[in-house]
Amino acid sequence: MSMILNNKHQEQNVSWQPYLKYGERQFKKQKAVIYSQGEIGSGFYYLHSGLVKIVTAKPDGSQKILDMHGEGKLFGEQAIDELAYFSSAIAVENTVLYYFSKAAFREMVQACPDFLPFFVDSIVQKMRILSEDILLKAFTAEQYIAYSLSKFRKTYRSDKISMTQQDIANCTGLTRITVYKVLKKWKESNLIDIQNRMIVIKEQEKLSRIYH
Repeated sequence: MSMILNNKHQEQNVSWQPYLKYGERQFKKQKAVIYSQGEIGSGFYYLHSGLVKIVTAKPDGSQKILDMHGEGKLFGEQAIDELAYFSSAIAVENTVLYYFSKAAFREMVQACPDFLPFFVDSIVQKMRILSEDILLKAFTAEQYIAYSLSKFRKTYRSDKISMTQQDIANCTGLTRITVYKVLKKWKESNLIDIQNRMIVIKEQEKLSRIYH
């Protein structure tokens, strides 16, 4: 378990500057839907700046947050061959994207030999995220929430995470009441603080110990 949890899910250190000319620059406002679950895709996205959440619909109509992407991430790769998206992508804040069509992808592979291994690695990491979610079911509520906050801290690149209790519930599959009780306990022990729909991690090292 620890080997999986220590994986940082980071893309290889590749400069995207040479590739941007193949993509279509797009601007998405906060809360804009980039693509919807079940929609047939024909390309993928590179997140230049901003924040995007990947969600999937649950049988009861609610959403589960699968992942959060910060700048420098690829997403939507699974639909490059005109397959249906198994999740939806939503801009958490004003976001700048580059969209790469199937034709652009083929051109990039031919013109940039180093790109294909990088692209394949990104897909492998997405599959790892899905399999990891199954293993996390063995966690206690506190372990799951602690792991999720630590993961999103890396995505936000800050100790301040703009997430509500409902967001965390949607991410972990726990009830909002359970999330509330855990966060309340941590706030009282000065592990975190909660300010205006934002969670502030005050003791990251102690938070990490909860799930390690």
